[in-house]
Amino acid sequence: MRMSHDSLPSDAFAARAAFRYVPRALLVILRVHLGVILLVTDLGKMTARAPFSAEMLGFLEGYAMRNASGAYQHFLQQLVIPHAALFSYLVMAGELVAGLSLLTGTATRAGAAVAMFLFLNFMLAKGRLFWSPDSEDAAVFFSALVCLLGAAGRMWGLDAYLARRWPAIPFW
Repeated sequence: MRMSHDSLPSDAFAARAAFRYVPRALLVILRVHLGVILLVTDLGKMTARAPFSAEMLGFLEGYAMRNASGAYQHFLQQLVIPHAALFSYLVMAGELVAGLSLLTGTATRAGAAVAMFLFLNFMLAKGRLFWSPDSEDAAVFFSALVCLLGAAGRMWGLDAYLARRWPAIPFW
């Protein structure tokens, strides 16, 4: 039997309303944490003494070529390694854009999708899989997925305003 809201005691209705509010509020913690992670790692890349492209190339030619799957190794050899400088700037730009997006709650779904793409590639380059118990990249990938699916920017982010202003656009 289904009960109407009129038949619920006021305390039960308030608890139910609070339950709907709390999960999105908790997403703010996840969203801001993910944004800070991306911005801090990007800041380290931008302020390092050596160019990030050299560090990335060393990682790809060494660790990634020993540990990544055959198909991903082929992708790295044919596309990424020959254009390491370009890809290093793309990684830094992606981390910056996704980090700012998540930190401010602006176009959070797009920022989370960029973060998912970055962490998926980091994970594959390390030869890890989603179910690898030591894959931090998989954990962060799923944090970004939760932000994307939960529309985490609609709570204490600019997405709340943007969603009211342009409700048909799916980025917020």
